[in-house]
Amino acid sequence: MRTGSQARGPGGKARRGPWRRFRSKSWLAQLGYALATLTAVLVVAIGVTGYAIYQHLESNITSVKVGGLTGRTVYGVQNILILGSQERAGQKGFFGYEADPETANSDNLLLVHLDATHTHATVLSIPRDLYTYEPACKARPQTGTGIWGPYDYPPGVLIDGALNIGGPTCAVETVKDLTGIPIDHVIVFDFNSFRTMVDALGGVDVCVPPGPGYHDGYSHLNLSPGIHKVTYNEALAYVRTRHAIGSGTEEGTDVARIQLQQSFISSVAQQVEHENLFANIPSLLRIADIATKALTVDEGLGTVSALLSLARSLVHLKSANINLVTVPTTADTFDYPNPTYLDHLMAVQPQDDVLYQMVRTGQTWHGHLPVQRYSRVKVQVENGTGQEGLAARTRTALRALGFDVTGIGDASYTPTTTVDYAGLTQADGAYTLMTALKKFPAGNNTLAEPAGQVGTAGVVTLILGADFDGVNTSLAPELGPAPKASKAGKKGKKTAPAGTGSGGMVTAGQSSATTGPGAVESRNAAANICSGLPPAYTPGSQGPP
Repeated sequence: MRTGSQARGPGGKARRGPWRRFRSKSWLAQLGYALATLTAVLVVAIGVTGYAIYQHLESNITSVKVGGLTGRTVYGVQNILILGSQERAGQKGFFGYEADPETANSDNLLLVHLDATHTHATVLSIPRDLYTYEPACKARPQTGTGIWGPYDYPPGVLIDGALNIGGPTCAVETVKDLTGIPIDHVIVFDFNSFRTMVDALGGVDVCVPPGPGYHDGYSHLNLSPGIHKVTYNEALAYVRTRHAIGSGTEEGTDVARIQLQQSFISSVAQQVEHENLFANIPSLLRIADIATKALTVDEGLGTVSALLSLARSLVHLKSANINLVTVPTTADTFDYPNPTYLDHLMAVQPQDDVLYQMVRTGQTWHGHLPVQRYSRVKVQVENGTGQEGLAARTRTALRALGFDVTGIGDASYTPTTTVDYAGLTQADGAYTLMTALKKFPAGNNTLAEPAGQVGTAGVVTLILGADFDGVNTSLAPELGPAPKASKAGKKGKKTAPAGTGSGGMVTAGQSSATTGPGAVESRNAAANICSGLPPAYTPGSQGPP
């Protein structure tokens, strides 16, 4: 106990208080002591604040149990299914009336493939109007009861209904059956979450091509030609517009709308890269707060640490290394002119399967579908024309190019030349063969779902129809087998043979076209946002968007 005199310690020596001890030190020691104390206080404050932020973000997250996922962590190769739900809860008539506001059809289906280093991404846009096989799914309470499906293809059902029928699990299983691609994670957003995320970015620049502008009475979009920064409702209207855009067979279709959506995604990627968003802590925290409230994710992404790990892994992903590819489709060819299927889209074979195989095996998109070395393609030629000797002459022409023709035979008469193949693994060979013919033929995947679509290597069959126009003998013949990898490659510096990509795919010289028959629509995320846009047209009356 202290009295009026100084307190004393053991032995009767006077004890100096903390302030006296501090004052007795040199000014340099005093400064060091003060800095150390301040640092300790800041560390504690930051730790408490950081924990509070972490807890706040964690409480924001909505995660759901999703079946059919791989269970892989966010590191390494990733396939993420992003679903844009058209749920209209609270919309009060905006963007199309929905009698049941809990309808959750997926207007957007994006399958995002990240390579092992997360420095390259391929984004497949799957049209919502695509008819496909759908497996049996347990219905959501909002939709009904019991098990719905399976719905065999053809005709199958519209792929956008899988989310509505059975939630994310049904959507995952449907996309897996369609593509043969394993899916690691799922992210779901709706009208409200999309708008809030756009506003979190401070708006997004979009472009309207020269002409009358985009004016769509269904989505309420009214934009003049030029570049506009859109937010909230206007941003949603832009990515949902289809009635006022497109030309030819794409007029007013979901395929034209995908072109707008891909341009929008490109703009976002460029904006994030330009503003170095991941290095701006205040902005990142603000966006993280909004994103964790806005999005629904699978349980594997249902923690702040998982989402943070995924975000950190994308720091070196540049817009130039993001490719947006549209799954090729064709207008209704099933049971025409049955009015039920007037808006029916079917996947184009084998182009769609070549795309799926690229993603499944981790090949990089180079602006066109890859073709194999001709010597890797085994072909059976069947004559369905009745012209004597046509199969033998075709065999000779194909062998001159380097194809491995295993045999010839006769088939029933057919007006249409077709290449039959069994599954994704054979799709590359089928497409390569088709690019070597003067007239691009039809493709036919003989593996009917629900059979696994990957398949095994094997012979593809060229069935000559009455429209067969011969082999394109003007192509450069393949000069022997692909060269072996160099010793440097065997030591770890993996070098592909000249002119080839992974798996012996040709990426230069003999390659598929970027336009015309067999081509696939795509854009690079670094491209000018005003490029590749659909033209405007006067809307018709084609129903709600």
